[in-house]
Amino acid sequence: MTLADKLSESQLEAILSQQIALAKHHDKQGGRATSRDKALDYFFGNMDKYVPPEENRSKVVSRDVADTIGWLMPQLMRIWTASGRMFLANPVDPEDLNYAEEASDGLNYIFWKSNKGYQIVYDATWDSLVHGDAIVKTFWEDAPVYGPARFFDALSEDELAMLAGDEAAEVLAKTERTVPGMDEMGQPVETKAYDVKLRRKKADGRITITVIPPEEFLIDGDATCLEDAAFKAHWQKKTRSDLIGMGYDKGEVWAIPESARFSTAEEQARRLFTTNDATDKSTELVDYFECFVMIDADGDGVAELIRACYAGGDQGKLLDWEVWEDEDPFDNIPCEPIPHRWESRSITDDEVEVQDVKTVLKRQLLNNTYWTNNPMRFVAGKVKNPELLDAPVFGGTVFGDQGTTVSELPVPYIGDKTLQAIAYMDDVSARRTGVNAQSMALDPEALQNQSATANQNATDASRSQPELTARNMAEMGWSKVGRKLLRLMTAHEAGPQVILVKGKPVQIDPRNWNPDMHVTVNTGLGTGSRDKDAMMLGQVLQQQIAFTDRIGAAFPEKALDMLPYIHNTLTQFAEASGLRSPELYWPDIDPAEIEEGKKRLAEQAQQPDPALVLEQEKQKGAIAVEQARAQTTMQTKQVDAQVAQHDAELKAQGEVAKNEAELQADLQTREADRQNAIAIETVKQQGALQIEQMRIASAERIKSAELAHQAQIEQARMANAAHIASMKPKPNGADKTA
Repeated sequence: MTLADKLSESQLEAILSQQIALAKHHDKQGGRATSRDKALDYFFGNMDKYVPPEENRSKVVSRDVADTIGWLMPQLMRIWTASGRMFLANPVDPEDLNYAEEASDGLNYIFWKSNKGYQIVYDATWDSLVHGDAIVKTFWEDAPVYGPARFFDALSEDELAMLAGDEAAEVLAKTERTVPGMDEMGQPVETKAYDVKLRRKKADGRITITVIPPEEFLIDGDATCLEDAAFKAHWQKKTRSDLIGMGYDKGEVWAIPESARFSTAEEQARRLFTTNDATDKSTELVDYFECFVMIDADGDGVAELIRACYAGGDQGKLLDWEVWEDEDPFDNIPCEPIPHRWESRSITDDEVEVQDVKTVLKRQLLNNTYWTNNPMRFVAGKVKNPELLDAPVFGGTVFGDQGTTVSELPVPYIGDKTLQAIAYMDDVSARRTGVNAQSMALDPEALQNQSATANQNATDASRSQPELTARNMAEMGWSKVGRKLLRLMTAHEAGPQVILVKGKPVQIDPRNWNPDMHVTVNTGLGTGSRDKDAMMLGQVLQQQIAFTDRIGAAFPEKALDMLPYIHNTLTQFAEASGLRSPELYWPDIDPAEIEEGKKRLAEQAQQPDPALVLEQEKQKGAIAVEQARAQTTMQTKQVDAQVAQHDAELKAQGEVAKNEAELQADLQTREADRQNAIAIETVKQQGALQIEQMRIASAERIKSAELAHQAQIEQARMANAAHIASMKPKPNGADKTA
């Protein structure tokens, strides 16, 4: 690439050389390099050049910097790693609501799985506590990503051709040999076979997150904010072979001067031993700078961000450059930010003075103890074997002339006063850092006469400073890393991909995400220890369940809306208990299932009340029985009327035909009476049978309605109980978890 006419490559090369030299000078003369070197010395206990020991006296060193950081690291690491969901994407537009959860899953997968998330957090937290700022570099590495190499033995030519036809496969090694075989006729023949070693390309590039050593980061001396610095660079040592592998010309790389063995004091402090010089030119180390500088490259009067790769020192070489349309890859994780300065204070800054004083006091205490146990002696007269006085032995005898006396010179013991001074410095350290007996999980009630309430208040106060440090790191550091990670994913991920979230496959597509979504950090901060957090969450869970039971009686759909809140409490309860996989203990709540439950409740609400249906069936049965009874009574009255009419007619005709047909009339009368009696009895039996059938049918309908009513009530009760009671923790499991 060529620069615009307004700026030549030689001019850019000169600017980069000057900026690098100025940044190195500021780093050294401004005290940053000295501060980092001193911090490492104090952490490792190399203090002789700061507090020189007296000759032939105690050389003990107080390790307050290392002790304090050693107690803070577990607390901070628990905050970052408790949930496994460090980054949360928050929607800024209504259309982001559908993708915020998906983006959160993608961010955490890239950070924790695709990169070494735990090591990144650990290294950054350690650098921040020791040096004040950790430098995290987040960038798209434009290099193919390959899977592990695989070996295939005795492949045929067809199988080899099939493997070679795979565009993602790259053959690393191939060996041809002959093996015995059989032809189509069953005759023995020798065939060619191939042993192949290959690898498959998984992606054309990847998002890389790394924590770079503080001494490898150069910045403009006038910068008050990391984001607005005019010059930033990552200073690395690479072999000439590495640079050629990156695509640079061999002749240019061979002309770059070799770097010094140790360019910084911190680099020397990190390495416990040195290696031999390179025996081959390709393995020689050279200084390589990846620079991000604001320069007006096109002459329009507006500075653009330029990414330039420069190698060597004052006589170095510009290897490549481009106008950088994105952000630079650097973010700092601060420990104790200072307004209007990009450098932050560290735990080392708080503990250096304490460690100096306690080192001197401990040496004096031990020297005084040694002197008290081995005092000087005063001899009056002549001693024949004085060497026993200078180097006494057990059972030894000192011989002297008559009148010779040996007496010990008194040495005042100051150990009690020295221990009081050391205890005072411990109090100073506790006020500065928050690390004291309470925060170190000691029992203050065993050391002091104080109430449990006072003990708890002191414990909570001691944890406030570590939590403030964690909040500073989250809001002013890790949130920026998360936003940069989101923008890189939306810019470089080619399409949808499937990732594992809580052991389940989830499809994400960063192309749909809004790169300007806010990214916050889930610190999981509580006001106390894990036990106290779990206890508070348990109380919240009980109140949520009680509230759900109350509101479910009047508004069942509101009870279903409470399920996600209960699930969140259960998840945080598991995390506070130290469980890394809460999904193994509480099932996920699918919003679609909640909506389905609401639909079932609505359908049940539209159906008639079973009690009312039962009452209506009873009333219908009673009316039918009454109607049947009235109809039977009416039919009986009609038969009686017919019989009376027939008797009257017989009586009127009896006088006329009495003599001619007395016998016949009598027979007919008797037959008629018999038929009437049969008819009356038949009508009565039919009426009674109809009434009984109506009563039985009515009773069966009432019984069916009662059974249906009871079944509907039982189904509704079981459905509501299944949705609400399934989220209640089992008493035994909850006790074990807690």
